[in-house]
Amino acid sequence: MKKITVTILSVLYMTIACGVMVNVHYCMGSLSSVEYGHGEEETCGKCGMKEKKGCCETEYKFVKLDGDHQLAKISIDFFQAPALLPSLLTDFSATPGLLSYLSLQYHSPPDPRVNEVYLHNCVFRI
Repeated sequence: MKKITVTILSVLYMTIACGVMVNVHYCMGSLSSVEYGHGEEETCGKCGMKEKKGCCETEYKFVKLDGDHQLAKISIDFFQAPALLPSLLTDFSATPGLLSYLSLQYHSPPDPRVNEVYLHNCVFRI
């Protein structure tokens, strides 16, 4: 199905790109026929009279695609964002009051060497 669709579209495109001659025939002021190609006929197909007498008129139109067939120009801007480097901290000053306050908040267990052995082993004999 895809091959048939592609074939039909390619034939249609090639026909329009190359151009087609269309003959539009008017007989007595009304549209009589439309033909493709360049056909020279002396007599009218509808009334049978010669076109030179003035009742029939044939217009020749050349239908062609007028667009330019050029390759599309691809323009890709490779914009590189500047690298954002972390700023280094140069202010390492700490207030002395803050350090003493932080050291008081630390509640570690007592040093095991200071306690006696029975307290360390949790052996309570009465």
